[in-house]
Formats: sequence, structure tokens, C-alpha cells
Amino acid sequence: MNNPLTLAALFVKYLKNECSPGEIKQLLAYFNEKQNEETLRELIQAELGATDQNIRNQAKADAAVLKVRSTLVQQLKEKPAIKIIQFSKWRSLAAAGIFLIGSAAFIANHYWHGIEHYIHPVKIMELTTIKGQRRIITLSDGTKIWLSPSSTLEYPDQLTGNYREVKLEGEAFFEVAKDKKHPFVIHSGRMDTRVVGTSFMIRAYKEQLKPDVTVVTGIVKVSVMLSPMQQAEEIVLKPNHRGVFDQQKGLLTCEDYPGAGQMLKRKDGILTYDGAPVEEVAADFSRYYNLQIQIENKAKNCLCYGEFDMNKPINITLAQLAAAINASVIKQKDKYMIKGGCEE
Repeated sequence: MNNPLTLAALFVKYLKNECSPGEIKQLLAYFNEKQNEETLRELIQAELGATDQNIRNQAKADAAVLKVRSTLVQQLKEKPAIKIIQFSKWRSLAAAGIFLIGSAAFIANHYWHGIEHYIHPVKIMELTTIKGQRRIITLSDGTKIWLSPSSTLEYPDQLTGNYREVKLEGEAFFEVAKDKKHPFVIHSGRMDTRVVGTSFMIRAYKEQLKPDVTVVTGIVKVSVMLSPMQQAEEIVLKPNHRGVFDQQKGLLTCEDYPGAGQMLKRKDGILTYDGAPVEEVAADFSRYYNLQIQIENKAKNCLCYGEFDMNKPINITLAQLAAAINASVIKQKDKYMIKGGCEE
């Protein structure tokens, strides 16, 4: 595969849907090498007849490389019945300005397991915490992750290839080991977070309507694919910034968050709220203590301010919460009720 003519011939054969599964794997292995990405970019541009500046744009060319990779990976995943995607359809999409849509959440589903999964024996691990449980894990590159209760982290036992990728559902604090040549990517639902070496908190529970990323140190890129027919939206976050994705409105926004340093405490179970809805606070308490906590209607509109240590017994933290919103706590068998509150 060192001969460019051999590569070009194989790529043309692939476009004609004539490649065997072995040849697809061979093509995939070739393009897994970082130094070969420019060759892939040139072949794609030649195939699409790219002459305008948009397709020559570096970021969009990178997205095309990832698109081809993810397609090859998907085809290998569908073996033994290999399904070839017609590149003629890609031409139509490119003409409509849709083909080069960015790597963001689009590749999360198809590219997450990574090219290396098919070339090297990388094992995908899963770490899940139940309610009331927290875990700390150090990945093979030295990255440390504090996993909050009711959360799941999927990660490879070896971080190989061009990207260090993990998948998160729930909440976790990351201290990513610095490696400029191998960006670290976290896939969480429709949201992708990409970094080189930094510390930040991601909150992305399934039931969470507004998942967010809060940056403590370094620079973080957050992107969201709103639909297959739209280009990915991306924001850049610096320290004391928070990115919020409103899933109902389809909006990805950046906001100032001077209290980002509080995330360092949050990873250790000390939660700080500065005007958070009491229902959000109760949901956090429920995850940390593995207990059901109900809010009476009168208290649902209350906003909570204060710092709560989840390492203390629940009767202490609930009493603190009740005092913060002028409410009372009633224990009912296996659950707690927050009664009364700020409206009184």
C-alpha cells in the first residue's frame, strides 16, 4: 500500500462498489495512518470534483476524512453481509452543501468504537456506578476520571489511534492527560466534547434536558449535530465558561460561569448551588444517597443557594436544604418529602 497508484486504484474500486471485505479493511488500515490523511483528502476532492473554496476548507476536509473512516468502519461492523454506500449519493449531497458536515455528533454513533478496534485487539470496557456510588478511574494515557452516581463510562483498555475516545452517560469530571497529537473526545448523547489536555465537568444524564460542560482549566470544544441535514454547531469554551445544550430548542450556547472551580469540589461529592431549581437539587441528592426525594408543589418553584456535602448523612444535608428554602423535611418509610418552602 506504499504505492499511491495502488491506493488510487483501490479507492476507485471502492467507489464502484467492487471492494471485497478484505480490501475494505486494507483501505481502512491505510487511512488510519495520520500521515496518509492528506492523500485521502486529495482523493475525495478529486472524486467530488471539488473546485470551490468551501470543500478546500481545512476543517471541512478533516470532516470528510472522518466521514470516510466511519463509513468503512460501519461496513466492517455489518459483516458478513458487507453493505457498500454509494458515493454517487455523496456527490449529490456535496452539491447540496451537506456532505462535509463536520465530525461532531455525526461520527459518535458510527466512529466511536474506532478504527483500531478492527486492526488491533482493543477491548471496550464499561464502568457503571449505581445510585449512591462514585468511582475514580485512570485510563492508559494517564487521564483521570471521577464518575458520579448513576453514570456509565465506556472506554478502550488501550487508547490507540489518532483520537482518544470515550463515551459518557451521566456525570463525570475529567483531568485529561496532555497529548496534542491525539485529541481526547467524549461522546455524550448528541454532544461531543473535544480537548487536548484540560480539566472540566460534563453533566449529561439521559433525562437531563440541558446537558452541559463546565471548564476549569484549558480550552474545550463542544459540538452538537442538530440533524443529519445541518452542519454541526460548535463552541469554544475557556476557563470559567459553561456550554449548555438545550435539547428542546436545539440551541448550543456558551455562558460565563465564574464558579467553575466548584467542579473540583463536586467531583469529591461536595455540591454547590447558586440559584438552582430545588427539583434539580433533589435529583442530585437522590442519585448520591440512593433514596427517593419528593418535592411538594409549593416548594417546586424555589431556588436553592448553598454548599452541600454528600459525604455526610442524608438527614444533615436534607435539613440544610430545608433551611435554605424555608421548608420542612418529612420521612415517609423509604422516601423523604420536602414540604412547604419559599412560597409561604
